[in-house]
Amino acid sequence: MFGVLSAQTAENTLSAQELLARLDRELDLGKGLTKGSYVLIRRNGTSETWKMNRFYNGEDALLLFDRKGRGLEAKLLTKDEGENVFFFNVLSAKLFRKTDDEKYEAIMGTGFFYVDLSGYSYQANYNPLVNGDLEIGGESYYRVSLKPILPYFYKKLVLLIGKKDLKPYRVDFHDRDGILFKTLNLKYGPIKMKDTAGKVEEIQKASRLEMLDLNTGSITVWEIQEVDKSVSPDQSLFAVDNLGR
Repeated sequence: MFGVLSAQTAENTLSAQELLARLDRELDLGKGLTKGSYVLIRRNGTSETWKMNRFYNGEDALLLFDRKGRGLEAKLLTKDEGENVFFFNVLSAKLFRKTDDEKYEAIMGTGFFYVDLSGYSYQANYNPLVNGDLEIGGESYYRVSLKPILPYFYKKLVLLIGKKDLKPYRVDFHDRDGILFKTLNLKYGPIKMKDTAGKVEEIQKASRLEMLDLNTGSITVWEIQEVDKSVSPDQSLFAVDNLGR
């Protein structure tokens, strides 16, 4: 990998890093409380829907999955920018620590893996290489190949960035055998953003993240409706010992 990177010009190296940085920036909603829905739509048409709240303090995140009629079902705690991941099944009162390969398991049978929702930095975990352009439906995209610095389950990711607006639109995930097995589509729309003073405005952001699982035919949709930066989560919220409370 080092030889490939060394062969690139400085301009290409910087452009690849900048394009990858745009993915991290688009997915970063900042500190506070993010409110939205999390929906699994199976190939046969059946679906499951959770209300998902995400508390974030800059390094640690706590995601709460709440289903109508059943209440709080699960908690996902990610610490140190996704380095440590814990999953608490509220219904069985069991706590699981996800390490290394275990982070590449599906959350509650959905298309997102634990690592995908861990809030980890793509820049810190992948080496990017601009690999030409791609035309889709009359639109032109930069094609950026992402090689994991520490390979576990993903052998390669391919990021598509719009050439006109420089927004990330798609991430293709390839398994350890190099086979494409799921695709994340980023769709843009308004998100209500409340600042620390309580002022509310609408911003255009990646408000709908759709993960298509090619193996099962299911689609998992995380739709983000609101970000409340006036919420300052107490540090105790991110304590592993408090997950069962």
